[in-house]
Amino acid sequence: MKGDIKDISIGLLPALIPLFLFGFYPLGYAAYVSLYKYNLKYPNLYGFIGGQNYVDVTQTYYFKQSLTSSVIFAVIAIPAILFVSLALALLAARKFRGSGFVQWMILVPWGIPYVVAGLDWKWIFDSNYGLFNAILLQLGLIDAYKPWLTMQWPAMTVVTISFIWVTLPLPTLLFLAGIQSIPQELYEAAMVDGARTFARFRAITYTWLKPIFLIVIILTTLMSIQVFDPIYVITQGGPADFTALISYYTFQEMFTFLDFGHASALAFMIFIVSILLIFAYFYVLRMGRLRLRA
Repeated sequence: MKGDIKDISIGLLPALIPLFLFGFYPLGYAAYVSLYKYNLKYPNLYGFIGGQNYVDVTQTYYFKQSLTSSVIFAVIAIPAILFVSLALALLAARKFRGSGFVQWMILVPWGIPYVVAGLDWKWIFDSNYGLFNAILLQLGLIDAYKPWLTMQWPAMTVVTISFIWVTLPLPTLLFLAGIQSIPQELYEAAMVDGARTFARFRAITYTWLKPIFLIVIILTTLMSIQVFDPIYVITQGGPADFTALISYYTFQEMFTFLDFGHASALAFMIFIVSILLIFAYFYVLRMGRLRLRA
């Protein structure tokens, strides 16, 4: 038995080494650096300061603004991804002429990097030659090209659309796999009983997909917290820091202000919040199951 355990441990080493090097070690080092005064502009001030970095970053205007922007972004993006991906999965699961093309179109954004997608959407909403302005001008809805990316809410909308567009394929595939695993006999029995479309969806589809809903919510939440590329490419945090999410603020602390202590504190805080959200989602799911059993 001991020999088997030893063999299994040795066999897992190739997988554990990259996990340690690219997962646990950077996380541990970020937690370590966050406890030190570590600013490359003031190298002579390097030293241990405990939790002061956490206090400093939470008291700045940039933190409050980025936190507000992150909440706005998540509140818009997460429900949109959830409902649109479910709708696309329901459409792709139907058998009709051209369904294969629809499935292919759903997968296309998945192969496009966030940076490239951001550049595409930036071009579409460009104030000088953007496609969106050209369409509105042709329809007579505007008199001249508008600088959408210099306006707060339009800029946030463009960043959110870019993120949603690239993120949609994975949740859609998860929902599609769940829908295709539902026994068709359940729908046939419900139709015999006279259940209408919405009743069948609520009683069968939604109930069957509940675990996938949780997975999609967790994935999209984590991705919305860590999103960076569209912001950097499209708006660079503007206008007036309205699209500077917490991830972009972390980038600024690291590479603009050269304050590794503050950046590490922010990165570790993002990690802690992500873990807490995951536990909260699982707690809600567990409570829901207990109520159903009761």
